[in-house]
Amino acid sequence: MKYGDKITTRLRPDVDRRLRTFALVRGARITHVINDALDEALPGLDDIRAMVARTVAAAAGEEAPDAVGR
Repeated sequence: MKYGDKITTRLRPDVDRRLRTFALVRGARITHVINDALDEALPGLDDIRAMVARTVAAAAGEEAPDAVGR
């Protein structure tokens, strides 16, 4: 999968029902509801960068830059 490819996912039927009902009650498009939920649930880019740095450092047997001096 390429980075820019659209994400297609299969939702459990109960989640799909809740998503559609919530979007209907809110008067919003499903894509907006999904984007809002994912934005709330996922860490920010700075946090993700820090996670990647720690993972790379751990794989190289080094201490991550944000952990130095702690």
